[in-house]
Amino acid sequence: MSISLYLPETRFAVVSLPLECYSEVVACLREVEDFVSMTRDKEEITLIVAEDVWRKLAARFPGAAVQEGRRMIRFDTVLDFSVVGFIAEISRALADADISILSISTYRTDAVLVHESRFDDAVNAVKQALVTLKFTHLAQH
Repeated sequence: MSISLYLPETRFAVVSLPLECYSEVVACLREVEDFVSMTRDKEEITLIVAEDVWRKLAARFPGAAVQEGRRMIRFDTVLDFSVVGFIAEISRALADADISILSISTYRTDAVLVHESRFDDAVNAVKQALVTLKFTHLAQH
């Protein structure tokens, strides 16, 4: 299996919003054409969007807690649901490098967000983990 790393230049914001903002958040996201991740659980809404998108939305959500300066490492391959431990190994490699992550999974693929100050170290740790996992046909774009 071959895995390409997609490494966008985009800086992302990770935002925590109160549940009562749900309808307004959904309405705002209709206008966004780039990457968006929204998770609603019993206590909050977590929104991940490009920093420039967040800056346009921020005034509508004055009580938001925000962490900016995150970069994405996306694994551009379809990982079957039967694959066990892929993110665990990536997470372990990044933990060994003392790099904090936020993992994001979609139906077809996975990604991790890391602080931009550790991005190059994170990419190197991920590449090494992929070699160890025998994903030897590593590409980057």
